[in-house]
Amino acid sequence: MFGKESAGIPEELLVEHEETCVRIPMLTKIRSLNLSNAVAVVLYEALRQNQFAGMQREGELHRLNWN
Repeated sequence: MFGKESAGIPEELLVEHEETCVRIPMLTKIRSLNLSNAVAVVLYEALRQNQFAGMQREGELHRLNWN
C-alpha cells in the first residue's frame, strides 16, 4: 500500500501493521516522493533482492554495437 503524496498512509494503519511497514529513506528536507517514483523504488529493490529473477539482463542496441 502506498499513501497519498499529500498525506501519506494513515497512522492508524501504520501502527496496526508495524511489523510489515517499509520506509523509503529520504533526506530530512524532502517532504515526499512522487507516488510513481516511490513505487518504482520499492519495485526495483524487491527485484534486486531476488537477483532480478526471470528478467532479461542483457540486450542489443538498435543501431550501434557495443565495443
